[in-house]
Amino acid sequence: MVTVEQLQDDNFLSQCPPPLSLQGIRIPLYRFGSNSVLDNGSVGGISCLIEEEQSVLDSILLAQWEDRMWKGLFRYDVTTSEIKVIGGRRKFIAQFNEGWSRDCMPKLGKNKIRHQKDVFEFSWMERQEELLFCVASGEKLNPELVLSAAVPDCGLLITINSSPVEYGHVFLVPHSSYILHQFLDARSLELVLHVAVEVNNCSFRLFYDYSPSASHIYFQACYLQIPLPVEFMPLDTFFGDGQEGMRISSVTDYPIKTLVFESNHLNMMVGILAEICSCLQEKLIPYNLLISDHGKRIFLFFQLQTSKNFCTLSAWECGGYFVVKARSEFDQATEQALLKQLTTVSLDDEGFQGVKRLCCTIASKFAS
Repeated sequence: MVTVEQLQDDNFLSQCPPPLSLQGIRIPLYRFGSNSVLDNGSVGGISCLIEEEQSVLDSILLAQWEDRMWKGLFRYDVTTSEIKVIGGRRKFIAQFNEGWSRDCMPKLGKNKIRHQKDVFEFSWMERQEELLFCVASGEKLNPELVLSAAVPDCGLLITINSSPVEYGHVFLVPHSSYILHQFLDARSLELVLHVAVEVNNCSFRLFYDYSPSASHIYFQACYLQIPLPVEFMPLDTFFGDGQEGMRISSVTDYPIKTLVFESNHLNMMVGILAEICSCLQEKLIPYNLLISDHGKRIFLFFQLQTSKNFCTLSAWECGGYFVVKARSEFDQATEQALLKQLTTVSLDDEGFQGVKRLCCTIASKFAS
């Protein structure tokens, strides 16, 4: 049961004034219930909900996104984009979209009034309407929807991507007045996994691309018509902590080195993955995350180090979904060409074995 209320004042606000670009803004706020499945163990029952029973968070996200679509805030209508499955064993997906751009990504600005510290500004947004709503932890037992609230501290801001790859494409941006989220941390990952659980939609996917030069982390999410090719690939499990614990597997017969983390206990998975990603960041190993199956499966892609140590391919490209802007490239796309594109950026065998040992060490520590 979700409570809906209207607040005139909000206790979430910190004593320091929020960044200038967020001051005075009131948006819908979805508060998670304190009885969190992430804290209380298994989420095995979450995906058993009847398909027709749309979750509140899922309906909010889609309703807000579709409202902006009808208002013309997107650069194009992504529903008209041509999509095809490329012939071959991996069944890669290609989308023809002349209007798509990689440049529409979150950036930081500086607020000189606040001790010269970097604070998050919506410098990639053209108008306030692109901010949809916010999610944050709540104190009540059940989730609640506040129709109009100030932007809380330690929340997750949901905004549109004006150059969407798929239906419902949004940015999820951790926000805090006191913390500059430059790298993936357990708190941000926990919030994002909580979103995946409560959206409870089999089509919903979340993505993260690591970049050491990023001033602020952000996730992306969208609804896919069909699962990504990597999700159908066979697995070779090399770590298991019992039936209800963590299972780590490598994806076999796939061109980019990939691990899959599976667990019904998301709180444990958050801790393990956050520490693994922290170690990867220290070693300057570029990586991507794909979150699927209501948060119970997380794919970790490994790319080669480059001169700038950032990901050459996005998480959805690592998963086998490619957007092309040229008709000729779309018509002539082959599995062989895409295999080469993925293989070229993949971490080598020696590095992959080292990463697997690292994952086992960290997972064993949490399991003990």
